[in-house]
Amino acid sequence: MSRVDSSTYILASILSILYPLYGAIQFYKGAVAWWLPWIGGEEIQLGVKVGDAYIPNIFPDPFSGIILIIIGVIFARSIYLSKRNPGLADGFLFVGWILASMMLILNLVVLAADILDTYYPLIWGGEIEEPWTLGSDPWGISPHLILGIIAAPIYWKIKYLLKQLIP
Repeated sequence: MSRVDSSTYILASILSILYPLYGAIQFYKGAVAWWLPWIGGEEIQLGVKVGDAYIPNIFPDPFSGIILIIIGVIFARSIYLSKRNPGLADGFLFVGWILASMMLILNLVVLAADILDTYYPLIWGGEIEEPWTLGSDPWGISPHLILGIIAAPIYWKIKYLLKQLIP
C-alpha cells in the first residue's frame, strides 16, 4: 500500500513534464554546439529573461540533457504506476527524487568550483580576470538547480522508504 498522497504525484507529474522538456532542449543545444555547429539554434531558451540571463539557463550539454530526460521518465513511470502498483510507484518516485537531488548537489558543487576558480588568484595576490556572477555561469541558474529545488519537498513524503533502507 502506498503511503504517498496524491499531491506528491501531482508534483511528480509536473516534474515528469519539465525534466524531459528541459532535457530535450539541452540535448539539442549540446548536439548542435558540439557536433553540428552549422545547423544553428544555440539561442533556444525556455525561461524568463532577467537582465542578461535566463532563469533557468539551458546550457549546451547533451549528456546533461540525457540525464534530465531520464529523470523525467522515471517520474513519469511513477505516475503511471501510482494506480496500478503503488508500492512500485513509490520506488520510482524515490529513485527520481534521489537522481534529482544528486543533480542538484552536482550543480552546487560545480558552482562552488567555479567561484573558487574565479577568486583563487586573490590568495596569491593576483587579479581577477572576470568577476563571477550567477547569471554569467552556465551552471548558475540551470534546470538542474531549479528542478532539484522543486523536487526537494518529495522527501517528506518518501522518507519512510529511507527509514526502511537505513536501519
